Amino acid sequence: MHELSPAEYERAVADLVRASGHEVVDWRVAHLDPVAGTDGTYVIDVTVRFRLLGADFLMLFECKRHAAPVKREHVQVLNDKLRATGAHKGVVVASSGFQSGALEYARVHGIACVRLVDDSWTYMTRDGGDASEQPPQYAAYLSRLTDAGPVSVLLTDRPDHLRTFLFDR
Repeated sequence: MHELSPAEYERAVADLVRASGHEVVDWRVAHLDPVAGTDGTYVIDVTVRFRLLGADFLMLFECKRHAAPVKREHVQVLNDKLRATGAHKGVVVASSGFQSGALEYARVHGIACVRLVDDSWTYMTRDGGDASEQPPQYAAYLSRLTDAGPVSVLLTDRPDHLRTFLFDR
């Protein structure tokens, strides 16, 4: 490999990574997972651990089911946890959305902000870029009147619900 130029060496590495595929192994999701940090142990709402290309990765998810949009300080706290634990990615999931300051801070620091409502998962930020190029997502419901009263079923991203609702009585 020493006879390769730096650019050829970089292309060779890229070819090896490409040839190895994108197989994620040892996928583990944990709820209320204690994660050791440089300044103590943090109990994280949800963690995801996996191995890709032989390297171990850790993602931290903080879940915010607040009445008001998530504030900047909640995203800052997750960023502090990322630095202390050495985690590779942080995600804040919220039911009520995010204040603009929280989204701006998240963009600058590469933290994903996700709005989760009725099984509809919408990225407000993904990384240091802007997720606004993504089309908006909406939750779709189907309702019908039964002898027991009205029944509503969430259809968004759930074609099995539509089949069940329409054809199974």
